[in-house]
Amino acid sequence: MVYRPRRMQFGIFMAPFHRVGENPTLALKRDLQLIQHLDELGFDEAWIGAVVCQEG
Repeated sequence: MVYRPRRMQFGIFMAPFHRVGENPTLALKRDLQLIQHLDELGFDEAWIGAVVCQEG
């Protein structure tokens, strides 16, 4: 039996920062296109941050 080490895994965390006034639909579409490209490059996972604001 030959020892084969596990492959290192790669991922990305994308913070939810977009320009003020940017179309949110287009921003999400661009983020998803980037994730698709990273998938093609062999990335294992992608995490997308969220901002939650509460009053009080």
